[in-house]
Amino acid sequence: MAGLIVGAALTSGFWLLFGNERGSSADVSAPERIGEYYRFDKTPDPGSEGGHQQVVDRYERYDEESSARLSAAHDGAGAVVRRYSTEGLDTMFTLEVVRAPSPFPPYVPFTDPEDLGTDKPVEEILRYGSVACAVRNSPGQPPIVMACLRTAGDLTVTITRATGDLGQQPEDVAKLVDEAWSEVS
Repeated sequence: MAGLIVGAALTSGFWLLFGNERGSSADVSAPERIGEYYRFDKTPDPGSEGGHQQVVDRYERYDEESSARLSAAHDGAGAVVRRYSTEGLDTMFTLEVVRAPSPFPPYVPFTDPEDLGTDKPVEEILRYGSVACAVRNSPGQPPIVMACLRTAGDLTVTITRATGDLGQQPEDVAKLVDEAWSEVS
């Protein structure tokens, strides 16, 4: 019995000193704009005669479910997932914010460029200040952004699924991560 009490006390002490990796359950919201990009529900209708609102409604439903899944993946931490777009809907990305820490820099698998006869590995991490971007390289092509993230304490801001020219400009995606970070931190 004494061992059980000592074990419980030690466990409680570690939890009090170091907390847990769950992060905060406090709500988090996504900004209406990040740079020139509108949150999808705030994107002006490009004149699609009603079709735009159906798409907005669908993506709002998807984003709500994605937010719940992101929260669940972090043991109930506050989380929000929102899509963003330019006014003309030609470039989009997904913002993911969670009040929990994440591994930094993110993991990408190792490949040896020498073995492959290429200048760069298939996937690599590029750093831009406090932001790390996981990119996919193809010979003779610009890198494709898989995700850019910034994390510190109990906050992680990630941009994924960048389309259009933005998806080939990791430094620009990193700047958007920093801008979103300043809005939600």
